[in-house]
Amino acid sequence: MSFLHLSIKMRLMITLGVVSLMLVVVGMLGVRDLQHSNRSLQDIYANKLVPSNALSIVFAQLGSERATAIGAANAASAKKADAAVASVHQQEAGQDALLKTFHGAELSKRERPLAKRFDVDQARMNTDLAAATSALAAHNYGAAVKILDDKVDADYAATKRDVVALFDLQTSMARTTYTQDEQHAESSAGIAYVAMALGLGLSMLLSILLIRSITRSLGTAMRVADNIAAGRLENPIEITTRDELGRLLQSLSRMDSKLAGIVREVRGSSASVGTAARQIAQGNDDLSQRTQEQASSLEETASSMEEMTATVKQNADNASHANQLARSAREQAERGGEVASKAVLAMGEVNTSSRKIADIVSLIDEIAFQTNLLALNAAVEAARAGEQGRGFAVVASEVRNLAQRAAGAAKEIKTLIADSVEKVTVGTELVGQSGRTLEDIVGSVRKVTEIVAEIAAASQEQSSGIDQVNTAVMQMDEVTQQNAALVEEASAASRAMQEQAEVLQRQVAFFTVADGAAASGGKDTRNIEEDSAPARIMRVAELSARKLVETQAALPAKVELAESWAEF
Repeated sequence: MSFLHLSIKMRLMITLGVVSLMLVVVGMLGVRDLQHSNRSLQDIYANKLVPSNALSIVFAQLGSERATAIGAANAASAKKADAAVASVHQQEAGQDALLKTFHGAELSKRERPLAKRFDVDQARMNTDLAAATSALAAHNYGAAVKILDDKVDADYAATKRDVVALFDLQTSMARTTYTQDEQHAESSAGIAYVAMALGLGLSMLLSILLIRSITRSLGTAMRVADNIAAGRLENPIEITTRDELGRLLQSLSRMDSKLAGIVREVRGSSASVGTAARQIAQGNDDLSQRTQEQASSLEETASSMEEMTATVKQNADNASHANQLARSAREQAERGGEVASKAVLAMGEVNTSSRKIADIVSLIDEIAFQTNLLALNAAVEAARAGEQGRGFAVVASEVRNLAQRAAGAAKEIKTLIADSVEKVTVGTELVGQSGRTLEDIVGSVRKVTEIVAEIAAASQEQSSGIDQVNTAVMQMDEVTQQNAALVEEASAASRAMQEQAEVLQRQVAFFTVADGAAASGGKDTRNIEEDSAPARIMRVAELSARKLVETQAALPAKVELAESWAEF
């Protein structure tokens, strides 16, 4: 596994471990050198310095004994001779401990022959000194001088040669040990320097790699965060490590992709809302024009009904002219039947238009509901994004407010349409009654020649029926005027919704996504335009007047749904 793919924690532990290992290696080398130097010093002290010191003391005592004996023998004084004998015996008593110290040291192969020769010469000198001190103790000064001159001097010279040879050998061995220790110290220092250089270089290399990987990943994260804050989404992120910063970059990449998807969806939804609002506004304008035409037709119908009423009254007053009036009434009744049929058709168109308006408002309500859901999802995603999603959360809140306002307007339109549908139903019933009355009038006129006696009563009935028809037509005119006002309000609401959709599109345009994503959003928008709004409008246009009762039965459920949506 590559060093860059390890976690930051593991890389720090490896770097510190390498530095610690180098410190341990250098420390162990230093401890080993100290131990080696300590052993060398201990060998020099215990096996060279201490025995050399003991040997030098023994040699000095031998020289002192020799000098004391020579002085006492040359003085030929009994007092000095006795003092010399006591001094020689005292010094000989301390030599055993010194010689034991000398022989207790660990001597080398080269030292042991010299030490044995020294022991022989020293023992011979002690024997000769003992003979000389015996002569001095007997106050035989001549014999003492002879022994000292003939034997002790030669023994002393031999002992001196042995001591000098031992000292020279130990000095040479100490010099050799010093030279070896110096070379060992130099080699150990070189190894320590190399170890420190390797440790320093390796630790610096690991530190540089660690710092570069951290700063590079942090720089990439800062660049992505700045681009997201500036509204530039779908940023290319190169992830070269698998550590904590690599996982951070992966999280930033997923967040960037999610934000781009949300912006793309909101952009497509806002475009769909704008398109639907434009289509609704266009449909409302067309509906307003047709409603005005219906109002004009109703005015003409009302005028015709007034004329018909005057004619019927005139027929009742002129019973003597029954035949002529009957023919005239028949013609007028037929014309009235045609007008009533037209009125029925007009009311059916009014009912159909009301159903169209209801379906369009339902579509507005559904679009507002979907927009609110998208805004809510966008707010949730922005909240997850934290500080970077604050601006997007504001946009989502504005979108949600616009959707709620559109839903409120849709609810008001539904209420007005429900009232209009109810009034149209009443007008339809009145028109039906008018048609049936006119049919009765036509039948009565056809039989007028046979029942001239009943002309007066029939004329009264016709007059009453015409009054009812006139009243119904007036009510239809009022309802039509109300429908025209409702259509104007619906048109204004759709234009307001279109403006709000444009505001939403401008706010979403702050974010920049890839061209492919934008094209995909446009394709979704066209699908919504082709599959939703026109299809719904065509289905509304195909509804017939016979569905009026079903519409009235469904109105409470729609009102309840609108109330639930308003609560949401």
